[in-house]
Amino acid sequence: MFALVWEDTALDQLADAYVAAGSEDRAQMAAGVEALNTRLRDDPLAVGESRAGGFRIGFVPRLAILFHVSEADRTVRVVRLRRSRR
Repeated sequence: MFALVWEDTALDQLADAYVAAGSEDRAQMAAGVEALNTRLRDDPLAVGESRAGGFRIGFVPRLAILFHVSEADRTVRVVRLRRSRR
């Protein structure tokens, strides 16, 4: 199991996206983020697509989430989030 940390910037971006969304999108985002958090704790290297430097990008309804995986420390850091069409 990995420790999961959301950087303040990513939390602010999530809050901004949530406030700007309609009620249906909010529900999808909340459920997607909750499921993503579980997956990131369990097996982060199986989530999303790899990027350079140990970063990965994962998608949940209406959001793209950039995170860094440190296998040595068994830590996942969510560093950035943006709205997406997915």
